[in-house]
Amino acid sequence: MKLSCCAGLASFVPQTVDAKQLDTGSAYRAKLEKAPATLKTLSEAGCDFFEFGVGMLCPESPKSLFEDFKEMLSNYSLRAECFNSFIPADLKVTGPDVDKARLDNYLASATERAAELGGEIIVFGSGGARGVPEGFSRKRAHDQILEFLEAAGNYAGQHGLVIAIEPLNRAETNMINSIAEAVQFADELMQPEVQVLVDFYHQMLEGEAFDEIVRAGERIVHVHVADTDRLYPGSGKYDYQRFAKSLADAGYNKRVSVECNFRDFDKEVPPSIQFLREVFNAGQ
Repeated sequence: MKLSCCAGLASFVPQTVDAKQLDTGSAYRAKLEKAPATLKTLSEAGCDFFEFGVGMLCPESPKSLFEDFKEMLSNYSLRAECFNSFIPADLKVTGPDVDKARLDNYLASATERAAELGGEIIVFGSGGARGVPEGFSRKRAHDQILEFLEAAGNYAGQHGLVIAIEPLNRAETNMINSIAEAVQFADELMQPEVQVLVDFYHQMLEGEAFDEIVRAGERIVHVHVADTDRLYPGSGKYDYQRFAKSLADAGYNKRVSVECNFRDFDKEVPPSIQFLREVFNAGQ
């Protein structure tokens, strides 16, 4: 199993429920100045790849900003294989205010830039963007998400990427709150570029059975983990042994990323990776 920690929740990106698009210009460059320390921590902790928020690609900003980030990453042996926090909250996927032209441009830019960095997976969590507005038809919202995923999958396919639908707990969004629901969307779409992510934290909050991981099977293309209170793995009470067994029974052996609220990033990343290596090695 390849392991990493999401840099999107590190010190150089605000810790939010669903990441907002990064500021342009000086604000973005200020974050870039802090990024090497984060990348150094991830590299030295033994991570196998990088995972960033899509905001680091600046999909709606001049490409020159992205090129600075790309140049920075060229100094590291790890590739940016995964990207999360796909769509900013103000770019709606459901409801009466969907801007298809803006979405289309965003998808084209984000997928192209992710691929330039060696990306393979883009995670569709984006609870603020996909949440169904009060009073809006859930059937229509369901269809809108399918339309979005089809478009995202088409762009992803042009660049060898896969979109991973991430279930989120009900406190973060009111649409796709379980692995089973994510699988249902993927099954309806039947597009190879659109698959499913399993998130241990959201699964525990929703009380979803471990059997749903096994049922998801080959649909699973990426995994996120945290521990009790969304802290780092090994610090809480989550049953990681059973979780690892469920992934093994599902035939999954690709990537796992820690997506948690680190209290001390530099100190907590190394034990997170060590703990996960022990858990997954024990299950082999």
